[in-house]
Amino acid sequence: MIETFANNFSATRRLAVNLMFVVFLLTLSSCNRHNGSEGEAGKGKRGGAMDSTLVIAMLGDADYLNPVLGSTVTSGNIIGLIYPSLLQSEFDTTTGLLNYMALEKKLREATPGQGSKNPKGALAKSWYMSKDQKSITYILRKDAFWNDGKPVVSGDFKFSYQLYGNPVIASARQQYLAELIGADKGKVDFNKAIETPDDTTLVFRFYKPVPEHLALYHTSLTPLPAHQWKKVKPEEFRHSPLNLEPLGAGPYKLKNWQQQQEIVLASSRTSNLPKPGTIPLITFRVVPDYTVRLAQLQTGAVDVVENIKPEDFTALLKANNQIEVKTVGLRVYDYVGWSNIDQNEYHKTGKIRPHPLFGSARVRLALTQAIDREAIIDGYLKQYGVICNTDISPSLKWAYNDRIMPHAFDPSKASALLRAEGWLPGPDGILQKQGRKFSFVLYTNAGNARRNYASVIIQQNLRSIGIDCKLDVQESNVFFESLQERKLDAWMAGWSIGLEIDPLDVWGSDLNKSRFNFTGYQNPRINELCELAKLKMDPTGASAYWLEYQEIIHQDQPITFLYWIKETQGFSKRIEGEELNISGAFYNIDDWRLRPSANVAL
Repeated sequence: MIETFANNFSATRRLAVNLMFVVFLLTLSSCNRHNGSEGEAGKGKRGGAMDSTLVIAMLGDADYLNPVLGSTVTSGNIIGLIYPSLLQSEFDTTTGLLNYMALEKKLREATPGQGSKNPKGALAKSWYMSKDQKSITYILRKDAFWNDGKPVVSGDFKFSYQLYGNPVIASARQQYLAELIGADKGKVDFNKAIETPDDTTLVFRFYKPVPEHLALYHTSLTPLPAHQWKKVKPEEFRHSPLNLEPLGAGPYKLKNWQQQQEIVLASSRTSNLPKPGTIPLITFRVVPDYTVRLAQLQTGAVDVVENIKPEDFTALLKANNQIEVKTVGLRVYDYVGWSNIDQNEYHKTGKIRPHPLFGSARVRLALTQAIDREAIIDGYLKQYGVICNTDISPSLKWAYNDRIMPHAFDPSKASALLRAEGWLPGPDGILQKQGRKFSFVLYTNAGNARRNYASVIIQQNLRSIGIDCKLDVQESNVFFESLQERKLDAWMAGWSIGLEIDPLDVWGSDLNKSRFNFTGYQNPRINELCELAKLKMDPTGASAYWLEYQEIIHQDQPITFLYWIKETQGFSKRIEGEELNISGAFYNIDDWRLRPSANVAL
């Protein structure tokens, strides 16, 4: 739901990410910490070092450069470049299915015209499932090494999965361990669930039969080097200085991190996963203000800016003919989140009680009907926005329910539903019930022009039916931290979906394990459908379950789904070799090349 990934970082772009998020969330406890020398990267000059440096402007900083903890899209992009990946993956746009690849094996043959992903970035040479579908065994390559020269071994994965599953660490990816032996009894038995007979053999064991595609998805969480982290206590894990000094094995390594300013990655010359990054330096520069990001793209101070406004295309391209705008989608949606439960009560006592404003599905439906989503699309996204009904994208063709009709903008129906729930106009015109006004604060993150635009329309729409909606824009890291900690009653954010359908981390009723379930939504049938879908060995065989799943989500409206976004990215033409697809704007960034530039950025 936030701009983050609820997906793991090694599926989809190095199996990224769910995915997500998704906008996805927690702030590091320390401030401006340097790693390595600053060098020339990121100083805004062309020529010299900048001719070998790609500069990407981003809305906010990474939260963590640790795959166990990182939850934002920015973190996912960077983690995918630093850390190794068990498998590579590629989305087949024809079928809407995700394919998995090891060095010597792939899950399925690609549809003609698909399948350009290089599997050489995979740590696994091959894998095989047991006949009873209760275990998967990976054979790892012997020639992969961490940046300190120590080999990447099977023990790194077992160690890392214990971190992902540790409740003290509280990783957002605990649901990926839900099929391992012991999980059905409340606690994974890691001695039985993950075996490492030798350094190149890795065995995962499940308490029930698991489809091969889900086994591959759930066992591909990104590893940490055990030899670096083994002495860190779980209660110290989130605040360990090692979070600022990631030891990876991927095509890039961290050169410098000035928090809230920039992250500089340097090509890792010893990496063979799949090779050293082609561009010597990549700078991810924090530029919270959209107009500043756009101006820097125009002048050549940065090379990539995501989420360009459609109305800015013409002026941008006219100002600099060395810029092009590229479009990808549909994977990201914006939404308005409503806390379904009383968060204060939950934090104090652990008890689940309906939220006094948003606890009723009929009230949440009324809120959706009161919001003019088409007006937001017409006024801002135009042809780059599509009404969103649920979190299963139209791109996932085999599972998408095209029979669901969007809830129409209908203030009269919304008002009738609210009256039926006991919300009646007070003396000042604001709805009230049992002495409580229907008044709340809608939070969102700073620097996102699209959400700023949408939130004003939402505020006006709700005011017209007697709801007092105040707006509060917070610095991104503060906003996402509050969201992760379930401190907000209402918010507007975005979500980048996983390309493998597995939504329990978002809607699962166990709120301790479903770390992305910020709303506190609970519906036993949703849990049942997710589990039934996992019993189907062929993913398309679960389509009936996902059709019903979408109908329930559409009826319950745990959030107001706003629109799917055809993401519009601004690229400097000096970038060569880039491929953009639903897997992400940085799908093959380690293969990008730069043409030298004669421009001088001011």
